[in-house]
Amino acid sequence: MNSVAMFKKKGLKQKGFTLVELIIVIVLLGIISVGVTGFIVNSVQGYSDLARRDGIAATSRVAMDRMVRELRNSLPNSVRTHQDASGACLEYVPILDATTYISIPVSSSASTLSIVPFSEAPELGRTAIYPISSSAVYQTGSPAVISPTISSAASSLLGPGVTTLSLASAHQYPTESPAKRMFIVSDPISYCVVADRLYRYSNYARSSLQPMPSTLPTTEPNRALLAYPVAANQPFTAVNATLQRNALVMLEFSVEQNSERLLIQQEVQIRNAP
Repeated sequence: MNSVAMFKKKGLKQKGFTLVELIIVIVLLGIISVGVTGFIVNSVQGYSDLARRDGIAATSRVAMDRMVRELRNSLPNSVRTHQDASGACLEYVPILDATTYISIPVSSSASTLSIVPFSEAPELGRTAIYPISSSAVYQTGSPAVISPTISSAASSLLGPGVTTLSLASAHQYPTESPAKRMFIVSDPISYCVVADRLYRYSNYARSSLQPMPSTLPTTEPNRALLAYPVAANQPFTAVNATLQRNALVMLEFSVEQNSERLLIQQEVQIRNAP
């Protein structure tokens, strides 16, 4: 007896998938595949967006933190701003160290000052005494608030008693400081927004007229790129100190990437007093 006859005899029937069942299974698998694929694509896209936004935030955070940290250590009344077709710039004079002086040349020029010694070897630059205005800070020649470079060795400015600080050439200060406060400062620093880039400029000479990007250094390390791309209508605003409050600097710019913009605003108080 053949197998077909045996199936019939036992009452058994052949079973399998019909065409309709196969089509239903294929459609269901397609729906599930589309859902899973969409979930994976959305997850990857979300991670990519998060990484991009984190990169934008990191770029702006590093640039802003550096500017805030440096501006807080700026010479009183040295912050000034200017904006023209070439860009917008903020300039200030950094403080390297400070002490108290005993006597300085006011009535005539001299190349030495008597000062209270430093507790540790200072970083050398120029002396600044009683910077009561921005115009006074950036005045060059003599008499002027800021002197020629210091010629003394840093180790010679230490000691238990009054010590002598020597300048590279004779200098006269406009007036005494009521608190007899003396700062050691370096050359000016500028931050400029040029087109869609934020630069930091250093190692250039002090001038009564605030320099703009066309007259500032053009190569590294004297010109360092801090953020790109940025956008700002008025990135820097400086408000002079009054009897009621400290000097203020407002920083505002946005960092852009892939049509996303992160606006950064920061207010910096300059607590240093002349």
